[in-house]
Amino acid sequence: MRTNLREWLIIILSFILVLYMYAIFSYFGVEDFIQEGVLKEYFDTNIWHLEVIFSGILLGILFILVNQLTEKQIFRRKSFGFNILLKSALYLIGLIIVCLLIFELFLFFELVPQEQMEKFQALLSAKFYISGVLYYASFILILNFILYINQKLGPGLLIDLLTGKYYHPRNEELIFLFVDLKNSTSLAEKLGHIEYSKFIKECVHELTPVIQKFNARVYQYAGDEVILFWSKKEGFRELNCLNAFFEFSDILNRQKEYFKSKYGEIPIFKAGMDVGIVTATEIGDIKREIAYHGDVLNTAARLEKKCNEFNEKLIITQNVIDQIQSANGYNFKLLSDLPLRGKTENIKFYSVKS
Repeated sequence: MRTNLREWLIIILSFILVLYMYAIFSYFGVEDFIQEGVLKEYFDTNIWHLEVIFSGILLGILFILVNQLTEKQIFRRKSFGFNILLKSALYLIGLIIVCLLIFELFLFFELVPQEQMEKFQALLSAKFYISGVLYYASFILILNFILYINQKLGPGLLIDLLTGKYYHPRNEELIFLFVDLKNSTSLAEKLGHIEYSKFIKECVHELTPVIQKFNARVYQYAGDEVILFWSKKEGFRELNCLNAFFEFSDILNRQKEYFKSKYGEIPIFKAGMDVGIVTATEIGDIKREIAYHGDVLNTAARLEKKCNEFNEKLIITQNVIDQIQSANGYNFKLLSDLPLRGKTENIKFYSVKS
């Protein structure tokens, strides 16, 4: 949720910035040639700053609402072309509404005399409105493209790549959660590749709001497995790392009748979790991404496999237990103090129940 709020704030500030740029490009380039008239009077009052700020806030909120609306399940099933046309229509309608609303607000609060506003409107030609719409549309296109790339890479990754944060390998303390579908092999054989892919896609779609709510980041989608991670601070804040898995399980449980009727199967996921130091670095030239290496990932992956052996949904390490300040209703049970495959030292791992 905090990630969403930060993104929304950036969007609103971006709208205010581009409107300021439009005002500057439209007027101040010819300021020396305009000695008098309603346009100069309007800009001399500095009321235009208020107009830009209000318009930017309203257009930013509109943009967020339109994008949130078209992310709903009903629109996800529509074609890409349909969603583009729908968004375009809503953006245009919103622009008209915002312009009319700003005009009425300025008159209502008498920020600008009605006579001056009418003269100002009469001065503006069709070319001005067309240029404004084209400028607005261009910015919408660029902003949606940036958000699309950010979504495809994962929240925050675009900034990390642009700033070169991981150009040189660096160590970070992170929590990794490996989430995998139980009995995936038999399900794939029963459903067939196409239906199984649809099945997995719908399950992962239900995970998306959980990722956003608990501020997780996606490391990889690997077949029927999803690898999530948090910074240590963010993951243990209100136990986000545990809450995310159990909320995902609850969502799937509430949807079990839907999955049963459509696919004949109910999805059940299992997971393994560990926390510790990992090394992060950029890799690849053709398809660049940030890779994480370390014992933490190996341990979390092996604990996820242990879920089948112990018939548990979530297994965590002693390292995770040591970082938990308050159980918050969770119950932890020691399962074993044995070496995992590929390890020489014994580690303690625990089941978690809500």
